[in-house]
Amino acid sequence: MKMIWILVANQAEAQIYSSDQLPGSLALVEVLANKEGTSHPRDLVSDAPGRAFDSSGSGRHAMEPNTGVKEEQRRRFVKVMADKLQTAYLKGDFTQLVLLAAPAVLGVIRKSLTADIKKIVIKEIPKDVIGQDVDKIQSQLARAFALR
Repeated sequence: MKMIWILVANQAEAQIYSSDQLPGSLALVEVLANKEGTSHPRDLVSDAPGRAFDSSGSGRHAMEPNTGVKEEQRRRFVKVMADKLQTAYLKGDFTQLVLLAAPAVLGVIRKSLTADIKKIVIKEIPKDVIGQDVDKIQSQLARAFALR
């Protein structure tokens, strides 16, 4: 029997649903949270931002931390998702996968999946639906699969 998993994700949260057909009813399998996902980059560094002089004049301003901090925490969270999927796939928990994720996260997910998992992805939907109820997620899936 085929079991389809649907990964619904953004940089702050991931929800995994299962279904035996799409479109169809969804059952929540697991929720993963990334508490740093909604943080501002300046909140992710351990020290207060430095201060710098303006290039002309005597004004000073705070320096923004490197945006790479935010990208790094997103990459780490996606790694947790990818590892969870790989483990479940090897146990035989699902045979097909749908990715429904925020566009910035979807690209990172795509790069983080193993070759085995990439082979069973049947649909990628670049949309952030975290925080919406299951009916809205089901309607997004129905719309995506109607376009096949």
